[in-house]
Amino acid sequence: MSQWLSASGLSNGYLLIVLGTYSIIAVIGFFYLFKKNRFLAHQLSQIQNEIRAINSGNLGMGRKLNRFAEDIANVESGQGSAHEPVVEEKTYQQAGLLLSRGATIEEVVECCGMSPAEVELVAIMRHSGTAA
Repeated sequence: MSQWLSASGLSNGYLLIVLGTYSIIAVIGFFYLFKKNRFLAHQLSQIQNEIRAINSGNLGMGRKLNRFAEDIANVESGQGSAHEPVVEEKTYQQAGLLLSRGATIEEVVECCGMSPAEVELVAIMRHSGTAA
């Protein structure tokens, strides 16, 4: 090494300063990269937490949409419990009105879509006298 130094014309003191400077720059560079890596790891962790929160919200919204779709399907198929009593009540009222106007049980069955036993029960309750 001493031959190289003497051939290059650099003195030992100057060489130590140059090597020391490069060593300090290298240490600063590694420190910077280490800090940058920690910062990026922190950002990655935050992004992963946000994605988990979004996925959780999407799952909850999906469940609500499925329940909503089931509710709509139930209403469309006539299984909606909120609408059945109103329809049945109107049907019984219509049957009672027809019976009070003198319609026969068969006519009320055809008109209201009720069974003969239901119509007879309405007739008895209405005291119309047309029950057999």
